[in-house]
Parts: sequence; C-alpha cells; structure tokens
Amino acid sequence: MVKIWVTAGIINLLTAFIHLIGGHFDPILPFVSSDLTVIPKATLHAVWHMVTVMLFFSSSVLLYIGIKPNKYASKQIATLLGTLYVLFSIVFIVVNIGYGFFKLPQWVLLFPVGVLSLYGARKA
Repeated sequence: MVKIWVTAGIINLLTAFIHLIGGHFDPILPFVSSDLTVIPKATLHAVWHMVTVMLFFSSSVLLYIGIKPNKYASKQIATLLGTLYVLFSIVFIVVNIGYGFFKLPQWVLLFPVGVLSLYGARKA
C-alpha cells in the first residue's frame, strides 16, 4: 500500500505541474483574454487555481501517507482522495461525451490516482 500511495502521489504531482504550466497557456490565457465580463473571468480564474491547490495539496498528502503511513488515518484519507479522483474522472468523461469529443484527457491522469489510492486503502 505504501508504494501504491507514493505512486499515486507522483502521478498526481506530475498532473499538478501539467495543470499549472500547460493549463496556464491553454485554456486559461484564452479565457482571461476573451470578451467575457469580469465576473465570469475572475470566477474561472479562481476555480482554476482552486484545482491547482487541490492537485498540489492532495499530491503532498498521498506522498506523506505513502512515506509515513498512519494505521488509522491513512486508509480514510486515501479512500476520500481516491473517491474524489474517480469522481473527477467521471466528470471529464461525461463532459467529453456531452460535447461529442474527447479533447479533455484529464481523466487519463486523474483516474489512476483515484484507483491507486482506493486500492491502497483496500490493502491497508
């Protein structure tokens, strides 16, 4: 389980950097440069960075519980994060299907983090 959570944390950290760097140029810059009014722009920007915080924070938590597992808390934390990441993946899959394209590949990185976290929790 320990190696599983470390692996999930590393994949998630990679995802966080891709989100922060790649996502800044596409889609954030086009959105903030668009003709949208200031409230939708500011809201989008804030939500984008909420995701950034979530990605980096959850990466650090997964790495921490992978390196220094706690018999009681690690399983619950991994279950919570795993469930969130599987649900995040489902959101991206549904949006892709809803828009009739598969140009939002975020689920490809989010899903393994969720599955690994849940698998580690089950083995704990």
